[in-house]
Amino acid sequence: MVANTRTETGADAIQPVNAPQPVEVKEDVDGRPLKLRLTHWQKVASIEDTWRIDDEWWRKKPVSRLYYEVIVASGRRLTIFKDLLNLLWYRQNYI
Repeated sequence: MVANTRTETGADAIQPVNAPQPVEVKEDVDGRPLKLRLTHWQKVASIEDTWRIDDEWWRKKPVSRLYYEVIVASGRRLTIFKDLLNLLWYRQNYI
């Protein structure tokens, strides 16, 4: 059995993994991503997949997101999403 040290955990002890990061996106007339700014603006070469998540509707802050798996001109594959409640874009992963 491990002894309880009664040491309190600091605020930085637990950190989220793969937390969404804000990203600037230029959209086409239908709202699909055309370009996104990583370190500089990159054109979206292709949209590989699209899906929508509507969840936790019973909470004060429900989730409504439209996800895109994209490949940018440099060849990087990214997952981005538009928060449909605040209309802001986020980058989900760093593959």
